[in-house]
Amino acid sequence: MTNRREDTPFATVLSRQSTHHPQPEHSTLSISESDPAFLRRQSLFWKKQRIVTIPVCNEEEHIIPCLLALAVQKPLPDRVVLWINNTIDSTYDKALSLTDRLPFELKIVSVFYEPSVASAGIARRDAMAYAAKTASPDAILLTTDADGTVAKDWIENILAAFIRYPVEAVFGRALLLPKEYRKIPFHLHEDEKKEQAYGALLDQIRLLLNPEPHDPWPRHLEHSGASIAVTHQAWKKVGGIPLLPSGEDRQFYRALRQNGIPVRHAPEVKVYVSARLQGRAHGGMAETLARRLIAQDEYIDDAFEPVSRHLLRLRKERAYWHESHSSFDEKPYPELPTFPIRRNELALHHERALRVLNCLRQMTRHPSTHKTTARYDSPHPALPDQATTFFHDSSE
Repeated sequence: MTNRREDTPFATVLSRQSTHHPQPEHSTLSISESDPAFLRRQSLFWKKQRIVTIPVCNEEEHIIPCLLALAVQKPLPDRVVLWINNTIDSTYDKALSLTDRLPFELKIVSVFYEPSVASAGIARRDAMAYAAKTASPDAILLTTDADGTVAKDWIENILAAFIRYPVEAVFGRALLLPKEYRKIPFHLHEDEKKEQAYGALLDQIRLLLNPEPHDPWPRHLEHSGASIAVTHQAWKKVGGIPLLPSGEDRQFYRALRQNGIPVRHAPEVKVYVSARLQGRAHGGMAETLARRLIAQDEYIDDAFEPVSRHLLRLRKERAYWHESHSSFDEKPYPELPTFPIRRNELALHHERALRVLNCLRQMTRHPSTHKTTARYDSPHPALPDQATTFFHDSSE
């Protein structure tokens, strides 16, 4: 149940002056396409080595579509690493049969983990570490899922995000294949849309209070292992993918953020995945979907919190960036416990967040406030297609 202190008026948590926030040193504006620096950056990124890593466990049904989708990318990956682990079906043979037909180097690594430690999270960590060993220092490391089919412009849009914004990582969206989308009951789609609309309100509040010119609106809210791209330097700086059985994608994002590494959440970067009910990761998408088909969760996604809690978190982050310039490695990144929101109370939280957002918009229009905040002032509480990772239809 929500702590009553978290329902205090937002004005007691943040004052008008707090709308003008200093940013981490990497936060700079996107590069104009007419700027010579843009052309130089474009040429640089198109020449960088691109290595895609894919953790694979019993994916004989999906591995061929997965690889063929990578084969039509423009530009192509230089190398694809399949990290086939604990697999007893014909995945290996099917992947091997494509080796001579693929326009990139395919490296197939077969490993076995003890059942007590086997997980998709560990496999992703090891796959990326393996790829990084032979990668050039300025390479871009990408990862996706074996049951995923990347969009035909997946790599192109990832590179475009790197070129346009001075970032070191790009997170894309994981959406359901059209035939998979239609398997999900209508009421679950509606519940997810409501969650995402609320999350979009929180995100716009964040951008008004802590502008992030390197990751402007519109942007998405996902941190899915189905679509991550990161520079080799940034991957190395945070120690690679966290050693976790599941949720390694979200924790990797947190590690990037805590190290001051700028990230772009690019809505145009998309991967289409299956809606299977028996997944490879404990606590992952498949497990959540299977559970919700039986009975909807009492609480919404724990990534979304009460707006007053969100404001407090932003205030602590602001203080952290103020105070940590000279002693960054000594001061721990501020962490707050999550406050779950009951699904039957979401409408109330949505109304509160909308009031806060409207008030902040009025405040940021004041002549004394930061001049760049208006560029994040979206008239809509969510993107037109802002459904969740779980239930989005790719037939747009």
